[in-house]
Amino acid sequence: MSKFPLLFLFFVFFSCRPEGDSDILQFDPTGLDVAEDVATDASGKKYPGLDPNKIYCGPGWGRKFCRFLDKYDGKKWTDGGSWIKVSNFSNGIFISFSNLDGIDSNSEGWKIGETTNGGIKWNIEIKRDEVDIFWFRYDYYGSGEEIEYSLTYKCEVVDGSLTFSSTAGHKFIFSP
Repeated sequence: MSKFPLLFLFFVFFSCRPEGDSDILQFDPTGLDVAEDVATDASGKKYPGLDPNKIYCGPGWGRKFCRFLDKYDGKKWTDGGSWIKVSNFSNGIFISFSNLDGIDSNSEGWKIGETTNGGIKWNIEIKRDEVDIFWFRYDYYGSGEEIEYSLTYKCEVVDGSLTFSSTAGHKFIFSP
């Protein structure tokens, strides 16, 4: 028998292996650089039934969706006579501060949602929640039903220091 038919059979046998039996993995570029369509909590657990574009951090959701508040829960930063403390909703409070440009957070602290204290009303909504960056909007109503003014606050931790700034141009840097 000649070598040609034997070589031909050898080639046919090894080139016609069933698909999936190959040791060669094909690269599939689909899905790269595509945003995930699943809400993920602070520990990485996925919740496919929740809208990933909505912020779920707040009372009722507990710690699991609050990346910033979970990481810095109970942390207090100071700067001379001023201080700011982050809390993961102990008694509903997420932030409290004292002597920030002469302003205090009513010793109890601020809560997410609508609050009325001494006839003065305000509403706070979380706008962005990441591990080291946290944004929230503060709508002040005063004693009326219309918003008198709105401010957006940003808390950002870099190298252990907290930068607390607002759209009103205030900026404070606190040490741990």
